[in-house]
Formats: sequence, C-alpha cells, structure tokens
Amino acid sequence: MPELSQPARPELYQHTDYFRNARNFVVHSSTFTSVSETKPHKDGFQILQDHVAPAAFHNSKQRVDPPRCHPRTREAVLEELFDWIVGSMPRKAWITWLNGAAGAGKSAICQSVAEMCIWRGIKVASFFFFHTDATRNTVDPVVATLAYQIIQLLPETKDSIVHAVESHPLIFEQTLATQLEVLIVAPIRRLPTSDMCSALLLIVDGVDECTGASVQMDLIHTFAELLQKRDLPLLILFGSRRESQIQMAFNARDMDGILKQLPLDYDYHAQEDIQRFLVERFDNIKRSHPLRRRLGAAWPAAEHVQEIVQKSSGQFVYAAVVIRFVSIPSCNPSTQLDIVRGLRPAGRATPFAELDALYRLIFSHVDDIATALGIVVYALLIPSYHIQEVFSFFGITDDDGESILAQLSSVLSCDMDRGKIIFHHASLPDFLWDKERSLEYCISNISADLSIKWFRNAASGRYKDLSIYNKTKF
Repeated sequence: MPELSQPARPELYQHTDYFRNARNFVVHSSTFTSVSETKPHKDGFQILQDHVAPAAFHNSKQRVDPPRCHPRTREAVLEELFDWIVGSMPRKAWITWLNGAAGAGKSAICQSVAEMCIWRGIKVASFFFFHTDATRNTVDPVVATLAYQIIQLLPETKDSIVHAVESHPLIFEQTLATQLEVLIVAPIRRLPTSDMCSALLLIVDGVDECTGASVQMDLIHTFAELLQKRDLPLLILFGSRRESQIQMAFNARDMDGILKQLPLDYDYHAQEDIQRFLVERFDNIKRSHPLRRRLGAAWPAAEHVQEIVQKSSGQFVYAAVVIRFVSIPSCNPSTQLDIVRGLRPAGRATPFAELDALYRLIFSHVDDIATALGIVVYALLIPSYHIQEVFSFFGITDDDGESILAQLSSVLSCDMDRGKIIFHHASLPDFLWDKERSLEYCISNISADLSIKWFRNAASGRYKDLSIYNKTKF
C-alpha cells in the first residue's frame, strides 16, 4: 500500500508554535508576526561601569570647584606626604592616615595631592566620600570606582578585570575583601614587574562620611590586610576626622609596621597659612569685586583679619566660609564682613550656613545629646571647672562622660589630665548659643536648667562635701 505523505506544514509554524495543545479551531486569512524582546548583552566592562561612582573621582565634573590647598599654603604637610609617596626604599609605611578636626582641610589636601600626582606623573586613583551624595556615601561603589580608574592608568589590567567581572557576575554582591582581591589585587599581580616600577597611590578621603561606623572600620581593616605582606605596589592615603571608631581601626594590631599617622596639628603652621589665605583672598576681592569702589584702601583692617584667624582655630573651614560669604558678587563686601563680625544684623543672610550644617551633622550623631550639651554649657559658664566635677554634677562616671564626649571628638576633646574640655573650633560656642543657627542643639536655655539641677542635687544630699563646688555659681 502506498505510503501517504504528510501535508507540508505551513512555513509559519516551522519556527514558532503559536497554538500548542490547541484543538478544534479555524483561522482564516490571518497574518502572524513574531515579536521577541531580547535585552542587549553587557560585557564585563559595561557591568563594571554600572557600579562606578563618577562623582567620587578627584577630577569629577560633579564636584564643582572641589576644595584644594590655596597656593603657598599647606606646604609642610604636602612635602611630608610626597616624601612618603616617592621616598627612598626600603619603605616604612604603606598606609598614611591624614587626620584632623572637622574643617581642618583634609579633603583639600587630598585633592591637592591627587592633582600634584597627575602633574608629576605619579599614578593615582581616588574615592572621595560625601555624606549627602547617595552615589558616594556607602562602601558599595568603592572597588568598582577604583578598578575603573586603574584600567585607565594601567590598560594592561583591563582584560583581567573585565574577565573577572564576567566570570563572577555577582561579584558586586560579595564582600569588600573579595571584590578587592578579584578586581584589583589579582589583576595587578599579573602585571610584569617592569610595568609597576613605581607604586600606585589610592586616595580614600572622607571615611567618616561613609554610612555606618562598623562599615568604616571594615573598610580600613580590609585595605590593611591587603598590605600586611608588603608585596603589592600599592600605597593608600586615607583622610578622615578623628572619630572614635576610626581611631580604633587605625590603632589596631594589623596596622603595625605599615601605618604612618599624619595629624593636622600646630606643627604644620595652620595659623600662618590661614593668615596668608585671607590676605590674598581679600586682596582678590578688592581687585575684582563689582562693588570694589566702595571699599576703602585700608579695608579690611588688619585686626579684623586677625579676628578671623583666631576664630578659625587652625581649621580652614571657618576662613573659607567667611571668604565665600564676603565675596558674593551682588553684596557689598564691607557690609558682608560686618555681618560676619556681628556688627550688622544678618537678616535673611546666612553667612555660616556651610559651617552650621557641618556642626549639626556632628551633633546629630551623639547618642546622649542632652547630657553632652549640658556638659558643654557647664564648661562654658564655669571657667574654673574640673571635668570630674562636671561628670559628678551630672551623676555619671568618668568613663561614661568620656564616652559621651567621644562622639564629639571632631570638634572638641576631653583632656582628663588637665581636667578640661578642649574646643577645636573657637566658633563652636557662637553656633551653640545662636538658636537660628544651631536649631535643636541651641544651649541658650540650658543654664537655667543647670541651676535647677544644682539645687536638686544639693537637696538630695549629693554634695556632702561642697568644697570642690565652692566656685560653682550659675
């Protein structure tokens, strides 16, 4: 019997099965169009770019006019840093921690170091944290951002880094240590020795502005572990405030033999640098300001410049804020300076807005803010105080008192040996007394509360021996 051939299947059905498992239906004179959407495949370099924070680059356009050292200032600390970067071998430190009080100029120094490295032909990659920028206030984009810059500096690493990303599609969901090993350390180790005749400098600034105290510590420890063997052509410059958790991280055992600490203290002539900065910037205002004709030849008076220097307390942020306010093009610089000096009402002007935001941020991180503010008021009202006397007044131990004040270490410190609180910013009390500036942290009404507390303490019999309080009067 002849074999019956099957009817040819319409071309339509050769590629697409539209009616699988369907029965008993008829289609008349229809046209079928198959539309499928496929996502474009991303290679490893594109995936890497998706995790980069461009705003964290030292040369990012998003960091408009980033702070940098004024010409002929900070020369001593910059010289010391470059001695470390290009110094003679054998090397004694692979990590430098540039630290100081809030507003001391750490970011400006890190920015200047990055720019000077480029000018001198030194390879440098950077990550600048900033707490109000969601793209660079967490640790998540740090490794990708550094790896991207390393590819630009050392093109020979690109294939290794791209292959690593493609081989580990979830690498950016893994730990910081894993990311560093896979995307930075391993590719650098594969380079011929001749390609790494000098060290690569990594700058990580504003560690204290990274979200999470424990994350900050882990970031520091992770980089330290990489460099403990001293066999990588890497140097790391960290910049941060002296927050308690960051001090702990840098004082840890894993820093032994690899760390150089560089505190921005009075050894670096900050007062003289601030004086030079102010004189030159005021001179520029007198030359370029649209209302310069209204400025006298002797403006500003030397004693007025010195007032700003004293208020700065060695921290550049105060002087920089004053200059920005005085140089506003639409306002008379002389009037603006009078507002700064408190000789004219500020009205709607906010001469210290940037500084106030910094202070409020620092105070917002204090757990027991009521006690902390009370201690500060006591210290401001009673010049003859001893810190143990203050702690006793509030019914707390020395350990508890130090712990409370430790969260303010970037603006003040507790010197137990001298029995005093050391204010790193002479402008801080002005901020705290002014309700419009300090808002919920204003202390203007606390003195009355302290008086009431004193009498309650006395009534409860706490002051059996009042000898140490014989000078305490509110």
